[in-house]
Amino acid sequence: MSKNTKSRNPMIFANREGLAQQIGEWVGAQFAGKPYCVICVSENAEPGNFGFGFPPERGKLSFTRALVVFEGLPINLENVGRWRGWAMEKGAWDLQMNFLQIEATKESFCELVRKSCHAWAATFPDRETVSISKGQFVRMPSEPTAKDDPSLLTMMFGSMGNLMTQVDLVARRFRQACPLDRQKKEVSAYLDKIDKSLASGKPTPGEKVPQLGVENLSDHLPKLLLRGATGVGKTLIARYLHRNCGFEGRPLRVPIPEYLGKEDMFEYDLFGYARGAYTGGTEEGSHGLLLQNAGGVVFFDEIGEANEILQAKLLAFLDDYRVRPRKWEGTPFYCPVLVVAATNQDLAEKAMNGRFRRDLLARFTDRHEIPLLKERVDDLPFILDCLLQRESLNSGGIVREIGQGAFEFVKNHGFEEGNFRQLEDLFRAACQRAIRDGRTYLAADDFMQKRARL
Repeated sequence: MSKNTKSRNPMIFANREGLAQQIGEWVGAQFAGKPYCVICVSENAEPGNFGFGFPPERGKLSFTRALVVFEGLPINLENVGRWRGWAMEKGAWDLQMNFLQIEATKESFCELVRKSCHAWAATFPDRETVSISKGQFVRMPSEPTAKDDPSLLTMMFGSMGNLMTQVDLVARRFRQACPLDRQKKEVSAYLDKIDKSLASGKPTPGEKVPQLGVENLSDHLPKLLLRGATGVGKTLIARYLHRNCGFEGRPLRVPIPEYLGKEDMFEYDLFGYARGAYTGGTEEGSHGLLLQNAGGVVFFDEIGEANEILQAKLLAFLDDYRVRPRKWEGTPFYCPVLVVAATNQDLAEKAMNGRFRRDLLARFTDRHEIPLLKERVDDLPFILDCLLQRESLNSGGIVREIGQGAFEFVKNHGFEEGNFRQLEDLFRAACQRAIRDGRTYLAADDFMQKRARL
């Protein structure tokens, strides 16, 4: 293969002699000044072929959009995969791959570019007056954090800050009433004793009831009910509580709707069972998820969906925090947990209409409404600055500015459907548009839902 003639446009490459220069003359003006790359592959050459004239591996060849054209048939499919991997490694966000049955001509190549890359010719939105710069309002932790980190909600400010103060008080009251240190293995030792009892099927005469090692202060244990629309952060608050009580990972989440019509499974899963309780159960029995999480947080998600049977089982547990595994004939086991329940329904109204137990609702010592995103306009600069610094939303931190028009669009959006989750989706899509264009700023047009996805 002859040596490649260098193109006038450094982002156009071909391994057939003179072709890169021709392509530059045919379509180069469309891509001038943009971080886009066009490659024409002849004779099934591989990405490592020196005939393309790529910069050395240590060079700075990178692009956001790439068109790879295979010239002539047949095409080596294995090589197609190699080129796809190569383009993605170079930073492509939009990769188009196509072929020409015979050698490229001006007419055939221009037509192929027109069909494959019509979106590339779109005019970039103008740079707006900067409203928010990355890092202007918030300094995020230097170490990467999980997507569900509460910092996403800037929970320490405004109405959300007031709510989090109440949540912190709940955590403190729980720690005072249940000062378990899981690192000292109290819970593990407790469960070992329970497991031995359940494996025997029934208590032996004179057998002592296993003790957890903390005073039974079940009447002091708080129970938190969170109400809020979809996407306002109910699950995040439960996870915040879990960490604030000194635990790693995530709390036990019990999705109530998944147990509708499966009430027996609910009882077996949460409260456990003794040996021989049912066909298919483990021979040694099971202490269940509640005891497994003694001293921790248990999150009952969408509790408003609970039917009468599930409500009765929850009420019985919350009365004294005692767990009686199915078919266990001995004394129930003490199981202190911090119960957090969440719903988007008005449980007080449901209780008035007889669709939710009043006595179960009354068991919740703390009930709080989570503010909607549209009610937190003053927090928006902090929230958007956090989003700019989230790798999952702004890959590589490439986007560094939010224009005034973009900020006004977000502020006036309303977010009636999806709340914070909807903001994340809009923001992620806006960043992807900007990055594909090779821009470091967001404009109002990036958030327009009616704008065609590029």
